[in-house]
This record gives sequence, structure tokens and C-alpha cells, in this order.
Amino acid sequence: MRLCDGVTRRELMRVGGLSTLGLTMEHMLDVRSAQAELAVRHSETFGRAKRCIFLYMWGGPPHLDTFDPKPEAPADIRGEFSPIATNVPGVDVSDHLPWLAEHADKYAIVRSVNHADSDHISASHDLLTGNAYPRVSNFITARRSDHPHIGAVLAKLKPQARDLPPYVQLPCLLKSNSGKVITGQYGGFLGKRYDPFIIDAVPNKEPTEDPEFTQFAPRSMQLEEGLTSVRLDGVRDLVKTLDSRARELDQSLAARELDSLRQQAFSLLCSERVRNAFDLSAEDAQLRDRYGRHTFGQEVLFARRLVEVGVPLVTVYWRNGPPRTDIGWDNHINNFPNLKNWQLPPVDRAFSALLEDLSERGLLDETLVVWMGEFGRSPRIDSRGGRNHWPQVFSVVMAGGGIRGGQVYGASDEIGAYPQDHPVSPHDIGATIFHLLGIDANQMLRDGSGRPHYVCHGEPLFGLV
Repeated sequence: MRLCDGVTRRELMRVGGLSTLGLTMEHMLDVRSAQAELAVRHSETFGRAKRCIFLYMWGGPPHLDTFDPKPEAPADIRGEFSPIATNVPGVDVSDHLPWLAEHADKYAIVRSVNHADSDHISASHDLLTGNAYPRVSNFITARRSDHPHIGAVLAKLKPQARDLPPYVQLPCLLKSNSGKVITGQYGGFLGKRYDPFIIDAVPNKEPTEDPEFTQFAPRSMQLEEGLTSVRLDGVRDLVKTLDSRARELDQSLAARELDSLRQQAFSLLCSERVRNAFDLSAEDAQLRDRYGRHTFGQEVLFARRLVEVGVPLVTVYWRNGPPRTDIGWDNHINNFPNLKNWQLPPVDRAFSALLEDLSERGLLDETLVVWMGEFGRSPRIDSRGGRNHWPQVFSVVMAGGGIRGGQVYGASDEIGAYPQDHPVSPHDIGATIFHLLGIDANQMLRDGSGRPHYVCHGEPLFGLV
């Protein structure tokens, strides 16, 4: 196993502080050399990623049964699966990820991510925003006081072309089975204008029913017969005229946000390149088969199409079954049947296809791909054959956009219970993403009341890049 040897700012500060305790000149030169190396890595990799795709496994995927197998652990910990070798010597993954095993040279596995929040909803906030959840009460649900999604920060600080949504999420607004809205999806304290463009369409028909999945598009993107872009331009001009008086009378923040969302919707409808990206039937049938003719596979393919036309960030939330019945990865019971029958095969096929596809198109070097959930699952298997919530250590996979593939960063202990080397926080993951997207984590954002907030409190993991 090849562990990274990068030096973080946090480590440099710690080592630098020891100089007052009588370190030799040789040690001081080593510190300066490390500082110089860090500066070079920062300058070479800052803003390397031009676009980003999040694959978010809602529910918490089990790290021991995916990217951190423990074959030497007792049976009630290692489970039913076995490790298989990847195309990178010394790096193993679950035997139910054979496609991904062939592309390990393209991604890095971070095996030492950890935090202390075992609640799905609030923990998601930390992973999706790179910041700690502002727990204002025991009732946990999305609020405007939340930190903004990474995509919202990107939209705020690095705005793109007006005919493109600043960031997209699919296939739905993510909610818990109890109906609570998952935190971290929105623009948070930046306001509604930085909320994601949510694509509420799921290609959930079997190939025998609809071989082409041609209707994979939200209702707002489907043009009625005869409604051409020229006519839509006229409609947009008319709306501007009718709204002019209203804007004169009401210049409140809410009115401006509503106007921004309305303009975005019209821009999307009038953009031929955006509408074309929604036409999955334009893709080669064999490539669609490679991604998998299931909801998750077609969502991931659609994400590639969106970033290819210029959408800066797309989040694909796990959904491979009907809403309110798909438990995601929350395998409290029947962990292994769930994994091998309907969770791992779609992920293995779609994730590996995305890496292969981006690489062949020359897009992987500038496209950051992140696979993660809100936490891992417990090392010990319980009496119902399940694994329970476990934020103490879990794995995140990152590829492209400046990430050095074919490596493992950090390690969990011998039973996958706690970090053993190079512990990483969700905020460090967030800071790394921000760095690669060209956003300084120390930059300030202001909420609706004018209060300042750092973009992120974590430290970029320069050993990954």
C-alpha cells in the first residue's frame, strides 16, 4: 500500500513551532524545504479542476465492504466479502467492485476520514458544505442559516455563463424517509438565488419498457410543440417588461432572488446546448449500457453530459429505487444481500464508466469526481446482519481535477474502527475540493445579516494532489 507523503499546513505549523525548542539547523532546513514544496503544490494545483461531479451515497456506505477491506479481521468484522487486487499493486478493494478495481490508477482512496456526528441529516451538511452543522435546536432539518453547498459557494465566487445553472442536483430534492429535508443541499445563508437547479426526473423504466430513456428531463426543460427558442426569447422580453414596475416597487432581497431564479429558468429554456445535454438518446447505446441501464447509471451519464457543456458542478444523490422506499445505504439489516444485489453493482458499473469515459474524452484531468457518504458503518456485524452508523472512520474516493490517482491516503486501524494514520476531517475534504476548484478556503463569505464566515475551516490535503 502506497501512503502519501505530503505535508499539510497544519503539520508545518506544528513542526515550525518546535524550532523554539532547540531544533538543529538541519531540522530547520527540512522545514523550509517542506514549506517550499507546499508552496509549489499550492500554486500548481490551485484551480486545477474546471468542473466537479459529486456522487453522494446517502445513508452511509460501509467502508469495510467497499474500499477498506480487512481480510485479517475476525469473521464478524471482515464480513462475507473478500478483497481483490486492483491495477495498482498493493491496493485492494471489495470483490464486488471488479470494474473499479481495473481503474484504481485513476482515483485516490482516503481511508481515514472521521467526525463525531452519527445523524444522517446533520452529518450530510458537513460533507456537502465542508463546514460544521450549526446545531440551533434538537430538530435537525435544512435551514437558511446553514452553510451553503460547495456548489453554491462556487456559483457565488466564480459565476459562469448565464445560460447555465450554477450547479445541478439530481434526481430529486433529498429527504429522509421521515420527510426531513437533508441539510447542505441549498445556498444556505447565501440565499435562494444560489440554490441548485434540481432535476426532478428519474429514468426508472426498464429497458424493455423504454429502451432509450428519452424522457430523462425535468418538466421545465420539455418544450411544447412549436415553442421555439425565438418565441421563448419573446416571452422573456415580455416578462421583463411586465415585471419592471414590480421591481421598481419592491427591491427587497426576496424579490431579487425570485427574479434571479426566473431569469435562470428562461435562460435554460432558451439555451440549445443545455437542452441538447438533456437528450440521452444522443449517446451511443453501448456507452449507455456501460454506465448501466438503471436510474443511477443514467444519472451519472447525465452528469457527465452536463459538465461537458459547462455546468460547473453536479451532485448525483443515490437513488436507485422508488422515492420513500429506497433506504439508500442505511444497511442496519441485511447488509450483504443489499450490497451485492442492488447497491454495489450499479455503483461499480456507473462510477468506473464515468472515470473511463472522462479519461477517454480528455476531461478527467480537469474534472474532479468525489464519491462519498455522510459516514461509514460499524466494524462489527450485528445479529440482524447489518452494520450501524459509524462516523469514527470511513472512506472517501477522489479522482481527476488534480488528484493523483493510484494512491491510498491515511489508514484505519486493524478492524476499521478508528483512524490509524493521517486522520482527515470532512472539512479537510471540503478544503481540498475548494482548493482544486480555485477557491481559497480562507476567503470570507457574508450571510444575510452581514456576518462573516470562512469558506471552510479545513486544510487542503496536498498529499493527494
